[in-house]
Amino acid sequence: MKKLLLCLLVLTSLLNAKNTISKTAYKQLQEAQKLSESKLYKKALLILEPIIKTSENKLERLYAYQAKANIYINKNEYEYEKVALIYINIINLEVSEEKDLDTLKKNLSQIYLGESLYKKSLKYSFEILDSKHIKKESVIKNIALAYYYDEKYKKSVPYIKSVIKAEKKKESWYRMLYSSYIQTKDYNLAIGVLEYMTLHYTNKSSYWMQLISLYQRTKQDKKSLATLELAYNKKYISQKENAKYFVNVLLQNDLFHKGSLVLKDAIKKGFITKDKKNFDLLIAAYLNAKNYKSAIKELNASKWAHTSKYRLMLANIYYNKENYKTAIKVLKHYKFKKGSRKDGERYSLIALCFHELDDKKSSKTYLQKAASNKYQKKRATYLAKSLGIKI
Repeated sequence: MKKLLLCLLVLTSLLNAKNTISKTAYKQLQEAQKLSESKLYKKALLILEPIIKTSENKLERLYAYQAKANIYINKNEYEYEKVALIYINIINLEVSEEKDLDTLKKNLSQIYLGESLYKKSLKYSFEILDSKHIKKESVIKNIALAYYYDEKYKKSVPYIKSVIKAEKKKESWYRMLYSSYIQTKDYNLAIGVLEYMTLHYTNKSSYWMQLISLYQRTKQDKKSLATLELAYNKKYISQKENAKYFVNVLLQNDLFHKGSLVLKDAIKKGFITKDKKNFDLLIAAYLNAKNYKSAIKELNASKWAHTSKYRLMLANIYYNKENYKTAIKVLKHYKFKKGSRKDGERYSLIALCFHELDDKKSSKTYLQKAASNKYQKKRATYLAKSLGIKI
C-alpha cells in the first residue's frame, strides 16, 4: 500500500496541549517530536512508549499515539497494521473531536483497503459517509474500490457511477465499470460503456477490440463487422496486428471482394506475410468474388502459381472466359506429372478447348490421352459420348 493513502494523518498541535497535559509530558512529547524530525525514531519511541503505557491522562496518551503513528509512516517501512492499531486506540480513548475522529476513520478505511481487508475498510467508510468534515466523493471512491476488489461487482456499480459523475479523470473508472458489468454478465450494459469509451478515447485500441468481441458474443455480427471495419480503416487499431483477423472476418461473412482487397493491401504493406498460404487465401478470395481479372494476374505472376493445381485453375478461368487458345497454351507449357490425376484433367480440358475451336481431330486426340489416364477414364468416355466423338 502506498504511503500517499495516509497523507491526512491527524495531527493535534502540541502548542494547544500545553495547558491540558503535565509539564513533564509536554517536554517529553516535544523531545520525541525533535528526535522524530531528526529521523531518530528508535529514541523517540523510547520516550513515547512509557507515556502510552503508564499515563492516566488520556490527552497525553492521545498525543503520544499520534506521534507514534507519524513515526511509523515517516519510517517508510509500511507498517500500516501498527498504524491502524494506533488509530483504533485513539478512537477508543474517546477524547478526539468529531472532525479528528472522522479523519482517523477515513485513514483506517484507506489502510484496510490497501491491506485487502475490504470488510473493515467498508465499515469505516460507511461510518463517515455522511460526515460534515470529510469530502463525500473520497469516501464513495473508497467504497467503490473496496466492493470492486472484494469482487462484489453489483454492489460496486452504483458507487463507481457516482465517482464517474464527480471525477475529472474518468477513464480508469469507466474501465472498472465495464469490468464490473462483464463480471456480472450484463453484456448490454458493458457494450454501452465501451461505446462511450471508444467515442471518447478513440486511440485506445483495446477498447475497440473489446467492443468488437462483445458484439460477437451477443450475436450482433453486423455491428461487430462494421465496428471492426471502422476501427481498421481509421487506424484506431493497429492494422499490422489486426490485418489477418480483419481479412478472416470479412471472408467468413462472404465479403470476398472486400476481403481480397484488404488482404492484397496488407501483403503489400508487410502486415501479412507474403507466403504460399496467404497466396492460396488471396486466390480463393478472388475466385469467390468472381474477380477473374485479378486472379489471372496473380496466377501469371506468382512463383507459388507454378503447380499443376494452379495451372489447371488458370486454364479453367481462361476456358470459362472463352479464351481457349490461351488455356491450351497454359496447359501445354507446364510439365504435369505423367499419369497423375492432374495430368488426366489437363488432357480433358485441352480436349474441351479444341472442341470449342471446332478442331475435332485434336479434341479426339486429347480425349484419347485422357481416357488412357486411370483417373480420367470414365470422365473422358462420358465427354466423348457427349461430344459425339468415338475414342
